[in-house]
Amino acid sequence: MSSFERGNPGFGRQSGTAAVMAFAAILFLSACTVQPVYGPAPGGEALSKTLRSIAIEPVDTRVGQVVRNRLLFQLTGGGVPADPQYRMNLRVTSTETALGITREGTAPVYSVTVTASYTLYKIGSDEILLRETARGTASYDSYSQNFANIRALRDAENRAAEVAASEIRLRVASATAVGI
Repeated sequence: MSSFERGNPGFGRQSGTAAVMAFAAILFLSACTVQPVYGPAPGGEALSKTLRSIAIEPVDTRVGQVVRNRLLFQLTGGGVPADPQYRMNLRVTSTETALGITREGTAPVYSVTVTASYTLYKIGSDEILLRETARGTASYDSYSQNFANIRALRDAENRAAEVAASEIRLRVASATAVGI
């Protein structure tokens, strides 16, 4: 026994109380039923199966196709559902905004926003299960070379499309997990 423990008669009770409190906190927290949206969990296979049964309608723009392709990969692993239970309509737009102006009147930095409005239907009915809008934003620097600017814009659109597709996947998974 150390000199501190001998001189402090309540030392043993305090450490015993702290141990009981820690044990009670562990028991309390173990009763939580939080489940991950991704990964194996009770009902996780059912969620994956539902997400794989979503057919995404074709789109008509390059950026819309990027969003659709990323979303197809995130939902189904890249394939087309064999027996779709749901269908999703996508409408994708891309806007570019100049951020700041130099003395020469040019913008050195641009921001690209990809907006994807989507509607999820159950096949065989016109009932709307989910209708929302997802956005992704990315920026790029402007250079004096035209090709570099075109490539930088395309890369920024692709990054913003990836963010929008991930947001759609997360929202659809969340809605599916609670039973849309």
